[in-house]
Amino acid sequence: MSKSIIDWFCRFHDRINSQRVEARLDVWVVRVSIASFLLHLLIISLARLAPGLHERLLPTLSLNYLHAVYTPFSFILFYEVLLLVFAISGSLTSSLIKQYEIISLIVVRRVFKDIGAFENIDHWLDQTQALKLVFIDMGGALVMFLFVILFYRLRKTVRRSKDIVDLKGFIRTKKVFAVLLGGLLIALAILNLATWGLEVFNLNNPLMAGPTDKDDFFFPAFFEVMIFADVFLLIVSIIYYDQYHYVFRNAGFLISTILLRVSLSTAQPYDVVLALAAMVYGIGALLVFTYATRVRGNDDEVNADVTIAKDL
Repeated sequence: MSKSIIDWFCRFHDRINSQRVEARLDVWVVRVSIASFLLHLLIISLARLAPGLHERLLPTLSLNYLHAVYTPFSFILFYEVLLLVFAISGSLTSSLIKQYEIISLIVVRRVFKDIGAFENIDHWLDQTQALKLVFIDMGGALVMFLFVILFYRLRKTVRRSKDIVDLKGFIRTKKVFAVLLGGLLIALAILNLATWGLEVFNLNNPLMAGPTDKDDFFFPAFFEVMIFADVFLLIVSIIYYDQYHYVFRNAGFLISTILLRVSLSTAQPYDVVLALAAMVYGIGALLVFTYATRVRGNDDEVNADVTIAKDL
């Protein structure tokens, strides 16, 4: 890729990854989430009042009002994925922790979806199997929330390396990746929305056929792309971080991302267990890395003292 093209990608990235743009996106996400929630409630109300309309045009629409909570969470979750793309140009820990947040929000959103899918909300205690899965997701999401906070806390204890490394080239590479992934994310979202719309309105199109649950297409596909992007960035990072503990940490983060991707294709409730295992491994890799940076820092100080003593 020529230098002029890379410069264009970097300028475009800096233009959209700014506090002003993020503030505007925050406002629009809130507006769209509220509008989608009210629209979903309105559609459910119309379907309840006109059963014939529901059978002819919206056969797959759930008539449970609680299912409408799922819609605004979908837009919020998409925005979190968009923030993940922006986080790629930052540190690897920022990117990984954003992935943890996304997985936890996926589980939380599924709680609302499963509750809205209850056959009879007034007799929810009789639906023992569905209820068990809901409680597992609720507990798993809470533990994920705890792990995210723990990762944030542990991240602040990492000792900065004293080695001066020119990271401009690496940062430019990550900015190019962020822009490309952003475009891919939007394309996947449009395709996901189109296939969902065809299903809701019972318009079968073999050219746009996909999984029954559209989340099984969007999020696994995006995390697969994240895996290959992380592999590439891991290889490129060796040029700038060739020390063993940095390479091992980055490889550990990549393993955590792979486990997160596998969890998205795993049946309940094992997907929650696998996602928690991915977080535990990522936290463990960061914990060992934190200890390694302190040991290496102490060794550097001892070597410096020995060098000074020899000079004297």
